[in-house]
Amino acid sequence: MDAEDGRENERVNLADDPSSREMVQIDLHLLPREILLEILSRLPITSLIHFKTTSHAGYDLIADPRLPAMFRNRLSNSNPYLILSKYDFLALPPCQLYFVDSEDCSGRVTKMDPPRHSEVNNLVGSCNGLLCLSIIGGSSESDSLLIYNPFVGDAVRVPPANRFPNQSEVFGFGFHPRTGEFKVVRIGWYPALEVEEVDDESMVQVFTVGTTEWRKKGAPPPQLRDEPPEALVEGSLHWVTDVGMGGAGIIFGIISFELADEVFQEIPHPPCQRFESRHYTLSVLNGCLSAATLVDDLHFDIWVMKQHRVKESWVKQFSFDPYFLGGPPRFYTVICALKNGGILLQSEDRSLVSYDPVENRFKTLQISGLSYWFRPLPFLPSLLSAKATMNLQLSTLY
Repeated sequence: MDAEDGRENERVNLADDPSSREMVQIDLHLLPREILLEILSRLPITSLIHFKTTSHAGYDLIADPRLPAMFRNRLSNSNPYLILSKYDFLALPPCQLYFVDSEDCSGRVTKMDPPRHSEVNNLVGSCNGLLCLSIIGGSSESDSLLIYNPFVGDAVRVPPANRFPNQSEVFGFGFHPRTGEFKVVRIGWYPALEVEEVDDESMVQVFTVGTTEWRKKGAPPPQLRDEPPEALVEGSLHWVTDVGMGGAGIIFGIISFELADEVFQEIPHPPCQRFESRHYTLSVLNGCLSAATLVDDLHFDIWVMKQHRVKESWVKQFSFDPYFLGGPPRFYTVICALKNGGILLQSEDRSLVSYDPVENRFKTLQISGLSYWFRPLPFLPSLLSAKATMNLQLSTLY
């Protein structure tokens, strides 16, 4: 009986997690470890974390170094998960984070816990399963930054940058596959005519996660907007820029900051008939830089740069009628590609819409428990801790 009881204790029911739709019971004595890892790699990350925290055997399996890669490979063939950041500037903290893990990027949301003893002010960005968060307070009067894995639960603090009086700032966060480094970029601006003498060396700063200091990189390009980057592609952060004025309005361009060499570069823009639309945004589609524009209120075009930095590789991949839901023409922000060949969009009224180009059909997605006033961010969860990903010493952990 004792042996029988012991074996029963090692039978793990993954359906104990109420957020999981999977009903799986695993007898750890009967299945080879490789089969167990294959089963686990197919479960939602919420079930995996529950399994890890409620079972000694589960903790050992989740810690297997083979599982994170298996899990990530499976995710690459499915729709991206979404992190939803909801802002209420009258609340404290002003930013609440939610998570959607259903296959059609809609459904029930799960509220995400902030890092320990932290209040989130802003979601700076995300890559490789990690979030870069702006945290209220910290070691100085200004906000501080954390690199955070919301599912593993650990975070790494970014040391404060050198800040200057009356200077506004934006941040970018990214990873370069060639160097294997995560970096945070800080760009500061002074309001026009407010400061007579500006130290250009204070304008752009770069922090490599795992080091201890920010480095000065000079001034940003003069045409760069006072806004955060919109797309991370092949280790480069990208911004829309105001190049000048044309016959129909502002002429737009694209500027990138290459994280490996830490230099700004101009990116060839799409060969639009008139690059002077009143709306223009960047995004990432299937790993490629994408540019979306509403042209003369007549059609909404989405261009994709198939080969990064090569002007001739721009292709108009989608084009549709901006009046399709009735009323005035709408501008859409491209969120991500879907596994069925369609795309996920967010309308000006903040609603989420999926577009199927084969059927030329649109579907408004309902997210239960959350109003439309949120910012969606594609996200591929990771089972690696922030510490393990950054290879940092224990003393640097938050």
